[in-house]
Amino acid sequence: MNGTQTLMIAILVVFTADAVLLSAMILLKTVHRHIVQNQAGRRREYLLMLSRHLASPNHTVPIGRRTAEDPAFLDAVIDLRNAVAGPAVDRLSGILGGSGIVERQSARLRRRFPLGRRLQAAVFLAELGDESSVAILLEHLSDQEPEIRIQCARGLSRMQWTPGIDAIVARFSVETPWVRARFADTLIGFGNKATWPLLAYIRFNHRFETEGPAAAIRTLATIGDIQAGPVLIEILGEAEDPEVQIALVEALGSVGGPHAHKILGERLQSGDWRLRAKAGSAFGDIGDPSAIPTLFHSLEDENWWVRRNSASAMARLPGGIPALYAALKTDDAFAKDAAAEALADAGELIAARQRVQDGGGSGQDRLLLSHMHGDITVQA
Repeated sequence: MNGTQTLMIAILVVFTADAVLLSAMILLKTVHRHIVQNQAGRRREYLLMLSRHLASPNHTVPIGRRTAEDPAFLDAVIDLRNAVAGPAVDRLSGILGGSGIVERQSARLRRRFPLGRRLQAAVFLAELGDESSVAILLEHLSDQEPEIRIQCARGLSRMQWTPGIDAIVARFSVETPWVRARFADTLIGFGNKATWPLLAYIRFNHRFETEGPAAAIRTLATIGDIQAGPVLIEILGEAEDPEVQIALVEALGSVGGPHAHKILGERLQSGDWRLRAKAGSAFGDIGDPSAIPTLFHSLEDENWWVRRNSASAMARLPGGIPALYAALKTDDAFAKDAAAEALADAGELIAARQRVQDGGGSGQDRLLLSHMHGDITVQA
């Protein structure tokens, strides 16, 4: 056999292998499409069956074991659970109670492997949000798999099982930042019910650690319960950790209200520029125009972020825009720059330019344009 024949045989083998692989891929895609279509069809049938159960309380067709273990049935249950509310949720729970579906998914979750099946079980129990699964969800809040822990917390939140709040909050001290953030999302789902457990956790732990209390404080800010304000003000007066203080100052913008003015004003005098900058933003979030004189003074701060945040806060307050124009007339170049940037961000620069181009424009319009562009004659 010469070299040419060997080369031809090699080429033929390669083409044959490619053809076999292509055929296998086509076959696998066909089979997969058939499986997906078949499962979608079964899911539609299960949805119809469950809808009949809901519509007819005396419906007697049982849900068998094989049906309850079918992934298409699990998908149908989740779809229906997300579509119903009120008394229909309780009726659906009653229908599923006789199928043993919660017990079987709980048993699957308790196994050590395979992980995919365990995760599917956790997701199903979380989506179902049935109180019969409370014990298993609490049990696996400390599961070795992070996503399973998250799903368990989500399930407790979905069913609004308030005794589970303390168990979720307690995990803040031991979780990774990603899982802690997801746990925080579940607590937000509880709303104001999570306020006091979070405050209790922060009050006790802020002296000993940083990340957990800071995350809990930011969760309270997102919940937005003003009842948290006085307690957070008190804790800010005690806290020594800079990161915890920063989180507290930021949160007071959401829940502090006028009672936070004094302590935020003190933080605007802090030696830590981050605290001063956050305090400036918090004043803007509170929305009380009585803070304008304090913020005006901070336009001369040595740190750019403090000046920027203070000016931005002033632009959001009633009476803040005239105060920013007044800052343009001061002798402090830094204050002028901060005020001009805030005015531009508020749309004042575009409006002033348009008014001047239209043949009008006030003295303060020209003052702003002159400061920003340096080529506008300022008229008194």
